Amino acid sequence: MLYERKQLPELLYMKHRSDTDDDFVKYDDKILDNSLTPYIFKNDMMFGFLKRLQPLVSILFDHMNSIKNWKNYIVDSYNYKHIK
Repeated sequence: MLYERKQLPELLYMKHRSDTDDDFVKYDDKILDNSLTPYIFKNDMMFGFLKRLQPLVSILFDHMNSIKNWKNYIVDSYNYKHIK
């Protein structure tokens, strides 16, 4: 999410239009769906709350990835395409 926000959408598309590697975790829209039990999502109020909480959790993971990338000066600090 942070990696995509820091660049212009047109330049991001031009840079990654021929990428074929799908072996990374894109957790922006499904991190809580995959990590929590489906029983919690049956409640409408909790479903709405968790959907609003999901971008905040993904930002936390993005910041953790940028801290991990400080040690590696070759990759961009906002790179999120870590292998599973």
